[in-house]
Amino acid sequence: MAKTPEVWVREGSQHVGDYGIFRVRRDAVRSPRTGALLDRHVLEMKDWVNVVPMTEDGRVVLVEQFRFGTREVTLEFPAGIIESGEDPCVAGTREVVEETGYRPEQCVHLAELDPNPALQDNRLHVVLATGCRWTGEQAQDEGEDIHVRVATIEEVDRWVAEGRIRHALAVVTWCMWKLAGAGAVGVR
Repeated sequence: MAKTPEVWVREGSQHVGDYGIFRVRRDAVRSPRTGALLDRHVLEMKDWVNVVPMTEDGRVVLVEQFRFGTREVTLEFPAGIIESGEDPCVAGTREVVEETGYRPEQCVHLAELDPNPALQDNRLHVVLATGCRWTGEQAQDEGEDIHVRVATIEEVDRWVAEGRIRHALAVVTWCMWKLAGAGAVGVR
């Protein structure tokens, strides 16, 4: 039988940078296998929500925006930070309204995932927002330039398969929606 890896003991910890949206922490950790004391860096971040917003007629509301890391315009789902103690569906509903101008009737939590456990300490929550109706009341902040795109389920499937949607968190959001049995929640 295979042995399970042991938890590395943290013998010290120090914050080495605060950049608003994340903080960098350096941990001194001891390898349970070799006994070596090593430094590991962790990005401390707030939890995040990605939303699959479905209109009343079963179409998907997406957003296009410029991303600074890749310096490209991406096609993805409405998303944003979950404030401390905030319910993921409340945060998801807020993000859909602010980014798209659509307002959902109902929200269901589909999944809680680790975006990158090698470097980050936060969680990604995937939620489904149904019955979305356009109100035209977008509330983008000064650092956003978001364009709304409404698509069919088949188009989103094709865009993921072709690599048009390539933001990893957007792809996993779509996969979690598919695995949750989208047809069971009345959107197909």
